[in-house]
Amino acid sequence: MIKRLLFFGVLCVLMALPGLPAQNVSSIVGDTFEETAGSGLAIFTKPPGVTVFIDGVERGQTPFSINTLALGEHTIRLRKSGYRGRRFRVTLSGKSRLSVSIEMEPAAGLVQVNIQRAEGSPADLPLEPIIDGGGGEVGANIFNLPIGLRTIRVRAFGWEEVSQRVFVREHYPARVDIIMKPAVFALTAGTVSRRRFNPKNPGALGINEFRFNVSAPGYARARVRDESGKEVYSRRFDSFTTWSQGGAWNGRDYSGEPLPEGRYIISIQGAGTADNAGLDDAGTFKDIVLETWIDYSLDIFPLTLTGGIPGLLFAPVPAALPAGSFQIEAALFFGSFSAPERSVLQAADKAFSLLPFEAGLRFSPVDRFELSAAFNMNPGFGDGDDAGGESWGFSGSAKYVFLKGSVPLEMAAGISYAWAQSGGEVPLGAGRGGGLYLPMSLNAGMMKVIFSPGLRWPGPDDPIPRLLLSAGALFRWNWLTVGLSLRPELDFSTAGDRAGVSFAEKTRALYGAEIKLYPPPSNLVYTFSGGVWQRGSSTGGFGGIGIGLLY
Repeated sequence: MIKRLLFFGVLCVLMALPGLPAQNVSSIVGDTFEETAGSGLAIFTKPPGVTVFIDGVERGQTPFSINTLALGEHTIRLRKSGYRGRRFRVTLSGKSRLSVSIEMEPAAGLVQVNIQRAEGSPADLPLEPIIDGGGGEVGANIFNLPIGLRTIRVRAFGWEEVSQRVFVREHYPARVDIIMKPAVFALTAGTVSRRRFNPKNPGALGINEFRFNVSAPGYARARVRDESGKEVYSRRFDSFTTWSQGGAWNGRDYSGEPLPEGRYIISIQGAGTADNAGLDDAGTFKDIVLETWIDYSLDIFPLTLTGGIPGLLFAPVPAALPAGSFQIEAALFFGSFSAPERSVLQAADKAFSLLPFEAGLRFSPVDRFELSAAFNMNPGFGDGDDAGGESWGFSGSAKYVFLKGSVPLEMAAGISYAWAQSGGEVPLGAGRGGGLYLPMSLNAGMMKVIFSPGLRWPGPDDPIPRLLLSAGALFRWNWLTVGLSLRPELDFSTAGDRAGVSFAEKTRALYGAEIKLYPPPSNLVYTFSGGVWQRGSSTGGFGGIGIGLLY
């Protein structure tokens, strides 16, 4: 019986839609009629807020429900401004509740856009219009738009933009006549990608991009001048065919040599071609003036983010990124490891029983201040204590560079914190807990000599801090850095399994080497690393590969 009633209700819907062709019903997606336990009628629509009429009487808005409607057949009409009206019949039997879901179809009408050139327009000026009316194009310059007052916007390179209002009705196609006039040549919206930049930074980090818009075909020349007015760089732009234009300057002169620090003016002069002579004299120049600074203190180079502390593998570095810059790095290590909190009774994992992974981020919200964070995971593949599974942790640090500039000595102060599950410490990191570190470097040309003393507190169960004495050397070339570092970790703790163990057996020392490649023009950084460690009488070695992004 219920199936018969459902079939009859759906049949009534399909037969009782006056004024709407059958294909309109089939094009509306989401209409359902469902009988459920209970009694009465419920109507849901997409969108909600549709006015419901039952047998010609307004009863409310969707979502709508009524339990007191008389049994038998009723005519339902739905109405909402901007949508096509719906009308159908339902039959209530009293043995079930009829739930109706209707997806309303926006009411729309056709608009034909007729585009013509203004009288006297150059015949050889291309006219390729872009028409935006807020609806879909259903034919050559014919659009199906929602009913109501609409704006037709027409753009074409080399022509003035035209907007025209039209009232769209559902069953009455409208026509809009657009007269296009050639545009006056203009240069607008000049910008530079970096207000300050360092030409010696690698790849795209040592380049300043400038952009501007043009309104019509023409040509332009960009000139860069120093504070004395001397021209140090120029570039010509020919035959504009679209609005957006741009170029790049690497902060170097015509011979390719980096220019001195200071303020530089980028002047862009352009003029329209003869196509626009009727509205603007051909050869009359328009100007945009932009400003940028060369600043060699904005030193950007990649660091390793082991344990959430940026630096070399085992030595924090006092350098900080310029404000707005960031680095992302992911690395995978393999070999034999001795985790910071590993029991001295079993100082090392079995070789290749772990495949540690680490992903980190460093960024500078303001100059000289840098934040870093890292997530690590240690998948296990061995037997027994090294059985497969994943332990993980996270770490982070904050650093402020308080000495930098006129002297070759650079110094910073930093704090760090690391948390990890059991077995989830970063094998090459300093370990769980909070830490303080004081990195300093002596800069001599392409080389930095680094020393970074630090303290680490594992936690309340072991209050005696570990003393970390990190040191290293960093060698930099144009798109290559090589680092050597070491970190002796002096453990004075007598808590837990460290009670009664000699100082030499508790001391861990790590030695590492790394190479970072960041060839232009990409901002990608490729890392290759390796090293050895020693803990008491135990030793091991490891290697690693990584990839990152520096911006």
